[in-house]
Order: sequence, then structure tokens, then C-alpha cells
Amino acid sequence: MYLVVTDAALGAVVVAPACAEVLDDRTRAVIEGADFRWCSDIEAFTQPGQDRDVAARIALRLVQLGHDVLAC
Repeated sequence: MYLVVTDAALGAVVVAPACAEVLDDRTRAVIEGADFRWCSDIEAFTQPGQDRDVAARIALRLVQLGHDVLAC
């Protein structure tokens, strides 16, 4: 499962895996290919800005890969 949110405090779109086991190489490549970068402080991927379209697109892509997604 992944959480996809826009976070005003971070000023970013956040993609957070529920646990390390769900982050396989293919999924990591898709997320990083969408210009997200790993932020070890929060153990999630971030992309600057709060564009809800960006959040919706990455959430859809994660669903297409077979993941459950909670998008807020």
C-alpha cells in the first residue's frame, strides 16, 4: 500500500510506501521516473510543489502496477 498526498508543511507531493517490502525495483523506477526523489527523513518520495494532478497521476500509475493506494 502507498499513501499519496500533497503536504503543505513540506511543500511537496509525497508518495510513501507502507513498508519497505512493497517498494520493488519496478515501482521505484516508475516513481523516480516521475521526478520524485527519496527523502530519508520521512522515508518517502517527494516532489516539490502541491500539484494535485501530479499526485493523481502517480497514484493511478501505482494502481496500474497492482498496488493499493490511499490518496488524500
